[in-house]
Amino acid sequence: MNNVLIQLGVYTLLAIFTVPIAIVSHEIGHYLCYLYLGAEEVRLHAFSVSADTQKLPAAHIAIANMAGPAISYFTIFLAVIMTKKQYSAFWVMLALSAPIGRLVNGVYIYFRILGYQPKPNFDEYNFSTNMKLDPAIVSVLTMLIVLATFYFFGRLAWKQKGFWELFQVVLSILLGLIVWTQTGPMLLS
Repeated sequence: MNNVLIQLGVYTLLAIFTVPIAIVSHEIGHYLCYLYLGAEEVRLHAFSVSADTQKLPAAHIAIANMAGPAISYFTIFLAVIMTKKQYSAFWVMLALSAPIGRLVNGVYIYFRILGYQPKPNFDEYNFSTNMKLDPAIVSVLTMLIVLATFYFFGRLAWKQKGFWELFQVVLSILLGLIVWTQTGPMLLS
């Protein structure tokens, strides 16, 4: 029983670092892109970036919208490479944390299927509208990537130690999210 609690504690500590890494690296993608493109008053927050984009053309705003997801996809790709030879709970947690914010696309798709035309504020939707694309197309593609990521890394964890490994990874990520939700805004406001 002690070994079980120790491993769960170690995984939780690991997730307390991997979850913010996944979230903040995504936001840093937006942040650096806005700075590069010349936006004014760019500020990094725990779960977002604010910027005065009035002087930027729609195409530049669209690029900045996708800079965060691009970092998340790069993180997932890097985790695939790093776990090819040897299992690593760190890389699995990082890869599973990276697309969590992209789940909003599933909610958007759901409401579109119901016949609503919502006008939310999330990266893929903003990218689509700035590029004059149907947001449902980008959201469906995004959800395919998210589901593939969850399947690949969930299966990888399952192969390691079955249900227990997958349970520890998912629980640790949830605890990491709770900790970042509480501490992140104090660190990046």
